[in-house]
Amino acid sequence: MRSQSQSVLLGFFFAFLGLLVSFCDAATAVSPKTEDLTPRFGGVYRCPLANEPISLDPARSTNIYANTVVNQLFDGLVQFDSHLNPIPAIAGFWEASLDGLTWTFSLRKEVKFHNGREVTADDFVYSLTRLLDPAVKSPVAHLFKYIRGAEAFQEGITPSVEGLQALDRYTLQISLHTPYAPFLSILAMVNAKVVPREEVEGRGEQFALQPVGSGPFRFQHWEAKRQIVLRAFHNYYERRPFLDRIVFEIRVDKGLEEDFSRFLQGELEETVVPSTKAEEIQNNNAYRSYTCMIKPTLHLLYIGFNLRQAPFTHPKVRQAFNYAVNKDAIVQEIRKHTSITAKGLLPPGMPGYDPDLVSYYYNPRRAAQLLAEAGYPGGRGLPALDLWYSSNETSAPQELEAYRKALAALGITINVRKADNWPILEKMLAEGKPAMFRLGWHSDIPDPDSFLFPLLFSQSKTDRTFYRNPQVDQLLEEARREIDYARRIKMYQDVEKPVLQDAPWISQHHHVFEALYQPYVQGIEINALGGTLYSYEEILVEEDGRP
Repeated sequence: MRSQSQSVLLGFFFAFLGLLVSFCDAATAVSPKTEDLTPRFGGVYRCPLANEPISLDPARSTNIYANTVVNQLFDGLVQFDSHLNPIPAIAGFWEASLDGLTWTFSLRKEVKFHNGREVTADDFVYSLTRLLDPAVKSPVAHLFKYIRGAEAFQEGITPSVEGLQALDRYTLQISLHTPYAPFLSILAMVNAKVVPREEVEGRGEQFALQPVGSGPFRFQHWEAKRQIVLRAFHNYYERRPFLDRIVFEIRVDKGLEEDFSRFLQGELEETVVPSTKAEEIQNNNAYRSYTCMIKPTLHLLYIGFNLRQAPFTHPKVRQAFNYAVNKDAIVQEIRKHTSITAKGLLPPGMPGYDPDLVSYYYNPRRAAQLLAEAGYPGGRGLPALDLWYSSNETSAPQELEAYRKALAALGITINVRKADNWPILEKMLAEGKPAMFRLGWHSDIPDPDSFLFPLLFSQSKTDRTFYRNPQVDQLLEEARREIDYARRIKMYQDVEKPVLQDAPWISQHHHVFEALYQPYVQGIEINALGGTLYSYEEILVEEDGRP
């Protein structure tokens, strides 16, 4: 990870604000220590990217495919370490006022953009102001509305954001109008990375396709539906990364099985383990030469219901569907060792997770009873329902077939439909067309707000189920302002209970990140956010193993 040598002045403030969260690892996911190796520069690192990013502009990055690339190209004020604690990045140290309203960041000197210009506090003022600009349409702008003057700026009342101030060339001050508990973690998101104004304005819409950042790698080229290539930034403020290049091979419409096969043939440096291979890898000595990383992640896979469409306007129908499916069988028999069955909304390792939560379980008799109470005895009167997905996971069709069979046993007809790609399904969801859909959610930060607010708040653009509950909205808003950590976590647990009763979706599983790396790859480190939010700057390939 990057240097932590500068002093961090927030020990007290982390405790006070409840912002520092450490996780107990279910599995230690750290490869052999890079400090024991003689640094060797060079080599190409080839890795699959399951879908094409829509944009490489940090302010507009919306999914894990874009985030994976953006995280190599850009830096922000702070970043997460392997335990998901916020640590210095371009901000060497910082301090916060006791009331949590004023944050002062001291920037490192001689940090350069890829165009050679030094990064200054004015660049962060510009980048965060741009993120709030309605014209940019950043999907995370709402996360920064607690900055003083943000709403006045967004409404066109003021030309700038009052709470963003460059005190001098290397000092940035951010003032909030109310305490915002996840604030420091929000600043570690890929969306809060710094961008150079002259490049953004000079390139216009092309900036999203030919980005310029300050990260350890710089953009080389993007060939649509084929690959994105990055090369080492030799003037990176810590040191140039070990690798010469990263090649993200875009794998639209390709399955994990094919990537796995190419990995075994030496054509990729890493591969996600398909669920069909998980057991084989654990039991077959032939795979022992590879480095295997296993880590539970802050993720939820769910089958969503469109609450605007009948029959899902009726809560008892949604509850019946939850009781109708044997999730344990899906996870254990189809997904094998790659998942943990979900009980509620929050994944293990997330603050607020309740291991004793009483939730839905496989009970087809109870499902049939609820259907009858909703006016659909034996499924009579229910229309055939389409269940949409876009994932290329090998197990996805088998999982959805299990849903189809389970619901057919109750007299319900399900038609499984696959969209050609994620952008097509995303557009359908925004238009409210699918009645049912299979979606995954990866948390951006180690905070329950990053799970519950985007999925459940009534005004959230990623509330795909169109869930509406004023009590839940109020609790989510209040939890963001609560600086007492224990009280705040209790509020999120209070959110989970009525949502489970309302049943806007079926919580299926939490993903366990499992990947293989070639034996000549060193310096891999992952955290509970999965394989998308770590920097590749410490990765190196041994001399005799270079492609």
